[in-house]
Amino acid sequence: MRKLLFFALVLAVVRPPLAFAQDAVVSRNVNLRNDPSTQNPAIRLLLPGAELVLLSQTRTNNYYNVRTMAGEPGWVYAPRVRLLPALTGPTQIFNSCGLEGNASRDDIRERNTLKNRFTAPQTSDINTAITLQAILQPGEDDTRFQDSDGAVVTGFVFDVKAGSTESVNCGATTVQFKDTHIEVTLSATDTDPTRRFIVEVTPKWRAFMATSGVNWSNVGLRNMIEGQCAEFTGWMFWDRHHRGDAENTDRGAGNNWRATAWEIHPVTAVRVVPCPN
Repeated sequence: MRKLLFFALVLAVVRPPLAFAQDAVVSRNVNLRNDPSTQNPAIRLLLPGAELVLLSQTRTNNYYNVRTMAGEPGWVYAPRVRLLPALTGPTQIFNSCGLEGNASRDDIRERNTLKNRFTAPQTSDINTAITLQAILQPGEDDTRFQDSDGAVVTGFVFDVKAGSTESVNCGATTVQFKDTHIEVTLSATDTDPTRRFIVEVTPKWRAFMATSGVNWSNVGLRNMIEGQCAEFTGWMFWDRHHRGDAENTDRGAGNNWRATAWEIHPVTAVRVVPCPN
């Protein structure tokens, strides 16, 4: 059991926040190298059966850029590895709940389909101008970003907890079928609720990650990232229902518990990263 838990946590940490998720396995003895050539000494020899994570699907000089399960980045000669079927994303219907949830209003059904997006953002979707610092800038921010923006945001994980019962998940009351609500701040000492950014893990993506042995349950995520710095990849989402809870759009209100109504929702990749000094 400990070995399985350790493997799941290692995979969650070392797997990069890719727009795709594809693994490979060594089919013949192959050297792990620092560059896509034979001009420099090899890092080490990889034996058949060794599992790899592709950092890019594009070959360079007939080499793949990879990361080993031990977290070592490098290059391997492509003809000596076998690609495993790509993992594209979760199913559209999960727990008998479709993308629109069970909302009756058309506008809410439309917003639910955005929360329930089931593909990860491609590299071309990522808006590199979106950082936690940019998100937390004060001022009206309704149009600061777009729902079509993919984002990669890094910050300190202040809290991980179960979300509420919502129409997006068809009113599910069981924890495994509700979102996981994650509060992110600039640093461990930045505890002001009005400077927190919210990211959400959906049940669909939680179940999808479980197929790769990665534990995105509330407890699994809490053990992995709470109290540490983490990098989140996913889709930006303007949650207008929280406009009155956010400092940027309801400045000075005594009950504000977040900086902005913008979220990453859904999160499609998470990894632990070093906190800045």
